[in-house]
Amino acid sequence: MKLEPSTSIPVDIARKQLLKKELVIFSMLALIISWPLILIVAHNLTPNFPTGNRKAVEELFGSLPLLYGTGPLISAVLVTLFYRGSAGVKALFKRVVEWRVSFRWYIFAVILPVVPQWIALVIWGLLSNNEIQFPALSSFLFSWIQIALVSAVYYVTEELGWRGFMLPRFLSIYTWVKASLLTGIIWSVWHYPLWATSGWATTGSLKETMLILGASTMFSIGLSILVTWMFINTKGSVLLAMLLHGSSQANLTKMYTAAGDASLTAADFILTQALFLGITVGLFLLLINLQGKLAMITEEPLDPL
Repeated sequence: MKLEPSTSIPVDIARKQLLKKELVIFSMLALIISWPLILIVAHNLTPNFPTGNRKAVEELFGSLPLLYGTGPLISAVLVTLFYRGSAGVKALFKRVVEWRVSFRWYIFAVILPVVPQWIALVIWGLLSNNEIQFPALSSFLFSWIQIALVSAVYYVTEELGWRGFMLPRFLSIYTWVKASLLTGIIWSVWHYPLWATSGWATTGSLKETMLILGASTMFSIGLSILVTWMFINTKGSVLLAMLLHGSSQANLTKMYTAAGDASLTAADFILTQALFLGITVGLFLLLINLQGKLAMITEEPLDPL
Protein backbone atom coordinates (compact mmCIF):
# COMPACT_ATOMS: atom_id res chain seq x y z
CA MET A 1 0.00 0.00 0.00
CA LYS A 2 1.46 3.37 -1.07
CA LEU A 3 1.47 6.03 1.60
CA GLU A 4 0.68 9.54 0.39
CA PRO A 5 2.58 12.40 2.03
CA SER A 6 0.56 14.12 4.72
CA THR A 7 -0.99 17.45 3.75
CA SER A 8 -2.04 18.35 7.27
CA ILE A 9 -0.59 21.50 8.84
CA PRO A 10 1.13 21.16 12.27
CA VAL A 11 -0.97 22.58 15.07
CA ASP A 12 1.54 25.29 16.06
CA ILE A 13 1.89 26.50 12.45
CA ALA A 14 -1.88 26.49 11.94
CA ARG A 15 -2.31 28.43 15.18
CA LYS A 16 0.21 31.07 14.12
CA GLN A 17 -1.49 31.39 10.75
CA LEU A 18 -4.81 32.01 12.50
CA LEU A 19 -3.25 34.58 14.83
CA LYS A 20 -1.63 36.43 11.93
CA LYS A 21 -4.89 36.39 9.98
CA GLU A 22 -6.74 37.83 12.98
CA LEU A 23 -4.06 40.52 13.39
CA VAL A 24 -4.21 41.61 9.75
CA ILE A 25 -8.01 41.78 9.68
CA PHE A 26 -8.14 43.57 13.04
CA SER A 27 -5.57 46.19 11.96
CA MET A 28 -7.24 46.91 8.63
CA LEU A 29 -10.71 47.08 10.17
CA ALA A 30 -9.54 49.46 12.93
CA LEU A 31 -8.14 51.82 10.27
CA ILE A 32 -11.25 51.55 8.10
CA ILE A 33 -13.51 52.45 11.04
CA SER A 34 -11.41 55.28 12.54
CA TRP A 35 -9.66 57.04 9.66
CA PRO A 36 -12.76 58.40 7.85
CA LEU A 37 -13.91 60.10 11.08
CA ILE A 38 -11.13 62.66 10.71
CA LEU A 39 -13.14 64.17 7.84
CA ILE A 40 -15.48 65.56 10.52
CA VAL A 41 -12.85 68.16 11.43
CA ALA A 42 -10.64 68.24 8.34
CA HIS A 43 -13.12 70.29 6.31
CA ASN A 44 -12.97 73.02 8.97
CA LEU A 45 -9.22 73.50 8.53
CA THR A 46 -9.62 76.43 6.16
CA PRO A 47 -6.77 78.86 5.29
CA ASN A 48 -8.28 81.25 7.85
CA PHE A 49 -8.06 78.78 10.74
CA PRO A 50 -6.17 80.39 13.70
CA THR A 51 -3.27 77.93 13.98
CA GLY A 52 -1.56 77.79 17.35
CA ASN A 53 -4.70 78.87 19.18
CA ARG A 54 -5.25 76.28 21.93
CA LYS A 55 -8.94 77.09 22.41
CA ALA A 56 -9.65 77.00 18.67
CA VAL A 57 -7.94 73.61 18.35
CA GLU A 58 -9.90 72.18 21.30
CA GLU A 59 -13.17 73.43 19.82
CA LEU A 60 -12.21 72.01 16.43
CA PHE A 61 -11.71 68.47 17.70
CA GLY A 62 -14.33 68.42 20.47
CA SER A 63 -15.21 64.81 21.33
CA LEU A 64 -13.82 63.41 18.06
CA PRO A 65 -10.88 61.59 19.75
CA LEU A 66 -13.36 59.59 21.84
CA LEU A 67 -15.32 58.58 18.73
CA TYR A 68 -12.08 57.91 16.84
CA GLY A 69 -10.95 55.56 19.62
CA THR A 70 -13.89 53.21 19.11
CA GLY A 71 -12.25 51.78 15.98
CA PRO A 72 -9.93 49.32 17.77
CA LEU A 73 -12.69 48.28 20.17
CA ILE A 74 -15.25 47.56 17.46
CA SER A 75 -12.65 45.79 15.34
CA ALA A 76 -11.47 43.61 18.25
CA VAL A 77 -15.02 42.59 19.14
CA LEU A 78 -16.00 41.76 15.55
CA VAL A 79 -12.86 39.74 14.76
CA THR A 80 -13.01 37.89 18.08
CA LEU A 81 -16.69 37.11 17.63
CA PHE A 82 -16.09 35.79 14.12
CA TYR A 83 -13.11 33.55 14.95
CA ARG A 84 -13.63 32.76 18.65
CA GLY A 85 -17.35 33.18 19.25
CA SER A 86 -19.10 34.75 22.23
CA ALA A 87 -16.78 32.95 24.66
CA GLY A 88 -13.84 34.75 23.07
CA VAL A 89 -15.55 38.13 23.42
CA LYS A 90 -16.25 37.39 27.08
CA ALA A 91 -12.59 36.49 27.63
CA LEU A 92 -11.53 39.71 25.87
CA PHE A 93 -13.61 41.93 28.17
CA LYS A 94 -12.50 39.95 31.21
CA ARG A 95 -9.02 41.47 30.81
CA VAL A 96 -10.47 44.86 31.77
CA VAL A 97 -11.40 43.63 35.26
CA GLU A 98 -8.08 41.89 35.93
CA TRP A 99 -7.21 44.00 38.97
CA ARG A 100 -5.83 41.47 41.48
CA VAL A 101 -2.15 42.32 41.15
CA SER A 102 0.45 43.66 43.56
CA PHE A 103 -0.10 47.30 44.53
CA ARG A 104 3.39 48.17 43.23
CA TRP A 105 2.11 47.73 39.67
CA TYR A 106 -0.48 50.43 40.23
CA ILE A 107 2.32 52.71 41.43
CA PHE A 108 4.44 51.81 38.39
CA ALA A 109 1.49 52.45 36.05
CA VAL A 110 0.93 55.93 37.45
CA ILE A 111 4.54 57.06 37.91
CA LEU A 112 6.51 55.31 35.15
CA PRO A 113 5.60 57.58 32.20
CA VAL A 114 5.58 60.78 34.24
CA VAL A 115 9.24 61.14 35.30
CA PRO A 116 10.77 61.42 31.78
CA GLN A 117 8.01 63.88 30.81
CA TRP A 118 8.95 66.28 33.61
CA ILE A 119 12.66 66.00 32.81
CA ALA A 120 11.91 66.67 29.13
CA LEU A 121 9.80 69.71 30.05
CA VAL A 122 12.65 71.28 32.04
CA ILE A 123 15.24 70.53 29.34
CA TRP A 124 12.95 71.91 26.62
CA GLY A 125 12.45 75.11 28.60
CA LEU A 126 16.21 75.58 29.00
CA LEU A 127 17.05 74.83 25.37
CA SER A 128 14.21 76.87 23.85
CA ASN A 129 14.56 79.72 26.33
CA ASN A 130 10.84 79.52 27.09
CA GLU A 131 9.52 80.21 30.57
CA ILE A 132 7.83 77.24 32.24
CA GLN A 133 4.77 77.98 34.35
CA PHE A 134 5.15 75.29 37.00
CA PRO A 135 1.85 74.53 38.78
CA ALA A 136 1.49 74.37 42.55
CA LEU A 137 2.26 70.82 43.68
CA SER A 138 -1.01 70.24 45.53
CA SER A 139 -3.24 71.49 42.73
CA PHE A 140 -1.17 69.59 40.14
CA LEU A 141 -1.38 66.27 41.99
CA PHE A 142 -5.13 66.54 42.50
CA SER A 143 -5.80 67.55 38.90
CA TRP A 144 -3.36 65.04 37.40
CA ILE A 145 -4.74 62.05 39.33
CA GLN A 146 -8.29 63.11 38.53
CA ILE A 147 -7.58 63.44 34.80
CA ALA A 148 -5.53 60.22 34.80
CA LEU A 149 -8.44 58.20 36.23
CA VAL A 150 -10.93 59.72 33.80
CA SER A 151 -8.51 59.15 30.92
CA ALA A 152 -7.98 55.53 31.99
CA VAL A 153 -11.70 54.90 31.54
CA TYR A 154 -11.66 56.90 28.31
CA TYR A 155 -8.89 54.69 26.88
CA VAL A 156 -10.75 51.41 27.38
CA THR A 157 -11.80 51.66 23.72
CA GLU A 158 -8.20 51.78 22.53
CA GLU A 159 -6.63 49.43 25.04
CA LEU A 160 -9.12 46.61 24.54
CA GLY A 161 -8.01 46.63 20.92
CA TRP A 162 -4.26 47.22 21.17
CA ARG A 163 -3.47 45.46 24.44
CA GLY A 164 -6.53 43.25 24.88
CA PHE A 165 -6.61 41.85 21.35
CA MET A 166 -3.42 42.65 19.41
CA LEU A 167 -0.63 42.39 21.97
CA PRO A 168 -1.39 38.85 23.27
CA ARG A 169 -1.37 37.57 19.70
CA PHE A 170 1.96 39.20 18.91
CA LEU A 171 3.35 37.82 22.18
CA SER A 172 2.33 34.33 21.09
CA ILE A 173 4.42 34.69 17.94
CA TYR A 174 7.36 37.00 18.78
CA THR A 175 9.57 38.06 21.68
CA TRP A 176 8.10 40.64 24.02
CA VAL A 177 10.30 43.45 22.66
CA LYS A 178 9.40 42.70 19.04
CA ALA A 179 5.73 42.40 20.02
CA SER A 180 6.00 45.82 21.70
CA LEU A 181 7.58 47.39 18.62
CA LEU A 182 5.01 45.96 16.22
CA THR A 183 2.12 47.02 18.43
CA GLY A 184 3.64 50.49 18.80
CA ILE A 185 4.11 50.92 15.06
CA ILE A 186 0.55 49.88 14.18
CA TRP A 187 -0.79 51.96 17.08
CA SER A 188 1.07 54.95 15.65
CA VAL A 189 -0.12 54.43 12.07
CA TRP A 190 -3.69 54.29 13.35
CA HIS A 191 -3.11 57.72 14.97
CA TYR A 192 -1.63 59.36 11.85
CA PRO A 193 -4.76 61.15 10.55
CA LEU A 194 -5.45 62.48 14.05
CA TRP A 195 -1.85 63.60 14.59
CA ALA A 196 -1.52 65.08 11.12
CA THR A 197 -4.72 67.11 11.46
CA SER A 198 -3.89 68.36 14.95
CA GLY A 199 -0.29 69.06 13.90
CA TRP A 200 -1.45 71.23 11.02
CA ALA A 201 -4.06 72.94 13.21
CA THR A 202 -1.44 73.90 15.80
CA THR A 203 1.52 74.77 13.55
CA GLY A 204 0.13 75.54 10.08
CA SER A 205 3.38 74.08 8.71
CA LEU A 206 3.81 70.89 6.67
CA LYS A 207 7.41 70.50 7.88
CA GLU A 208 6.47 70.83 11.54
CA THR A 209 3.51 68.50 11.04
CA MET A 210 5.81 65.81 9.59
CA LEU A 211 8.22 66.26 12.50
CA ILE A 212 5.31 65.89 14.92
CA LEU A 213 4.29 62.65 13.20
CA GLY A 214 7.82 61.28 13.54
CA ALA A 215 8.20 62.36 17.17
CA SER A 216 4.76 61.05 18.12
CA THR A 217 5.63 57.71 16.53
CA MET A 218 8.82 57.49 18.59
CA PHE A 219 6.88 58.43 21.73
CA SER A 220 4.18 55.81 21.11
CA ILE A 221 6.68 53.03 20.43
CA GLY A 222 8.52 53.87 23.65
CA LEU A 223 5.26 53.92 25.59
CA SER A 224 4.28 50.62 23.96
CA ILE A 225 7.38 48.94 25.41
CA LEU A 226 6.52 50.16 28.91
CA VAL A 227 2.87 49.12 28.56
CA THR A 228 3.88 45.65 27.31
CA TRP A 229 6.20 45.17 30.30
CA MET A 230 3.34 46.20 32.57
CA PHE A 231 0.82 44.03 30.71
CA ILE A 232 2.88 40.84 30.97
CA ASN A 233 3.66 41.32 34.64
CA THR A 234 0.02 41.96 35.55
CA LYS A 235 -1.31 38.73 34.02
CA GLY A 236 -2.50 40.47 30.88
CA SER A 237 -4.43 43.22 32.66
CA VAL A 238 -5.91 45.77 30.26
CA LEU A 239 -6.96 47.76 33.34
CA LEU A 240 -3.31 48.50 34.25
CA ALA A 241 -2.53 49.34 30.61
CA MET A 242 -5.43 51.80 30.67
CA LEU A 243 -4.10 53.36 33.86
CA LEU A 244 -0.57 53.79 32.47
CA HIS A 245 -1.91 55.24 29.22
CA GLY A 246 -4.23 57.55 31.14
CA SER A 247 -1.49 58.73 33.50
CA SER A 248 0.85 59.45 30.60
CA GLN A 249 -1.72 61.43 28.65
CA ALA A 250 -2.98 63.33 31.71
CA ASN A 251 0.53 64.40 32.65
CA LEU A 252 1.40 65.26 29.04
CA THR A 253 -1.62 67.56 28.99
CA LYS A 254 -0.24 69.27 32.09
CA MET A 255 3.15 69.57 30.39
CA TYR A 256 1.63 71.40 27.43
CA THR A 257 -0.19 73.75 29.80
CA ALA A 258 3.00 74.49 31.75
CA ALA A 259 4.97 75.03 28.52
CA GLY A 260 2.39 77.43 27.09
CA ASP A 261 1.43 78.05 23.46
CA ALA A 262 5.08 77.82 22.37
CA SER A 263 4.82 74.05 22.81
CA LEU A 264 2.04 73.93 20.21
CA THR A 265 3.43 76.05 17.41
CA ALA A 266 6.45 73.84 16.64
CA ALA A 267 7.54 70.21 16.89
CA ASP A 268 10.47 70.73 19.27
CA PHE A 269 8.41 70.11 22.41
CA ILE A 270 7.08 66.68 21.43
CA LEU A 271 10.50 65.84 19.94
CA THR A 272 12.09 66.49 23.34
CA GLN A 273 9.41 64.40 25.05
CA ALA A 274 9.98 61.52 22.61
CA LEU A 275 13.75 61.72 23.04
CA PHE A 276 13.66 61.49 26.83
CA LEU A 277 11.08 58.72 26.82
CA GLY A 278 13.34 56.87 24.39
CA ILE A 279 16.34 57.35 26.70
CA THR A 280 14.26 56.07 29.64
CA VAL A 281 13.15 52.99 27.72
CA GLY A 282 16.72 52.36 26.51
CA LEU A 283 18.07 52.47 30.08
CA PHE A 284 15.18 50.27 31.18
CA LEU A 285 16.02 47.61 28.57
CA LEU A 286 19.72 47.84 29.43
CA LEU A 287 18.93 47.25 33.09
CA ILE A 288 16.93 44.16 32.22
CA ASN A 289 19.73 42.88 29.99
CA LEU A 290 22.39 43.46 32.67
CA GLN A 291 20.37 41.38 35.09
CA GLY A 292 20.74 38.48 32.67
CA LYS A 293 17.02 37.84 32.44
CA LEU A 294 13.77 39.52 31.62
CA ALA A 295 13.35 41.00 35.05
CA MET A 296 9.91 40.30 36.46
CA ILE A 297 8.70 39.14 33.05
CA THR A 298 7.07 35.74 32.86
CA GLU A 299 8.56 33.15 30.51
CA GLU A 300 5.16 31.69 29.67
CA PRO A 301 3.36 33.11 26.63
CA LEU A 302 0.03 34.73 27.34
CA ASP A 303 -3.08 33.15 25.94
CA PRO A 304 -4.38 35.40 23.10
CA LEU A 305 -7.73 35.19 24.86
